[in-house]
Amino acid sequence: MLTPFFIPIKFMAKLESKEVEINSPKEKIFDFLSDFTNFSLLVPDKIENWKATKEKCSFRISGLADIGMEISQTTPWSSIIIVNDKEINNPFSFSFNWDFKDINESKTKVQSFFDLDINPMMSMMIKKPLQNFMDVLVDKLKEKMENES
Repeated sequence: MLTPFFIPIKFMAKLESKEVEINSPKEKIFDFLSDFTNFSLLVPDKIENWKATKEKCSFRISGLADIGMEISQTTPWSSIIIVNDKEINNPFSFSFNWDFKDINESKTKVQSFFDLDINPMMSMMIKKPLQNFMDVLVDKLKEKMENES
């Protein structure tokens, strides 16, 4: 008799934040986001146990999971690539990217992208909270950068 078996299936889920126009030069925005200690000014209330150094951060998303991130690669004034911190037992592998585009010398388009390697069931549970998290980050980034100008 053959018995059915389950093979966990993973796929790459892709999310993107809304694109915002920020009245601030891309250099200033890039420098701010290149240091995780600045993110404490952006994270929403549902984030708990926030810890950060310049290159790494860890936190708990209330009701979901513990997450660790580290800056993997930067292209000055163009993009920042953040990946899961291998020292933290993240529930999934991911890449979190920030892209910056000049509108003019004092205005920048900013958008973030999240690619995660996850099973379909987990994806259904975390897509909406993750999408909200990304949109809150770009909104708060806009507010922070424009209030400092």
